Amino acid sequence: MADYRATATIDLEMDRLDRKAGAQLAMPVAVISQDWGSQLGFNALDLWRQWAPRATYQAIDAGHFMAEERPDDVVSFIRELVQRPSD
Repeated sequence: MADYRATATIDLEMDRLDRKAGAQLAMPVAVISQDWGSQLGFNALDLWRQWAPRATYQAIDAGHFMAEERPDDVVSFIRELVQRPSD
């Protein structure tokens, strides 16, 4: 439970400081999630690319337990990430 509280408190402050310092993730980053961003009125990929310019994002039609609900989609997404060429 403490991790969820940290996300809404100290983690936000640490993220703000990182963003202000221009910190970014240089490695390939892949994000797969249920399509909550468009439902809430924002683009999740745009948010992730602030942190990880090479990020890829895929929204899938699944609930909280994506791996159980859409295992083939999750495996395919992971395979694509692993096969990405390194710089």
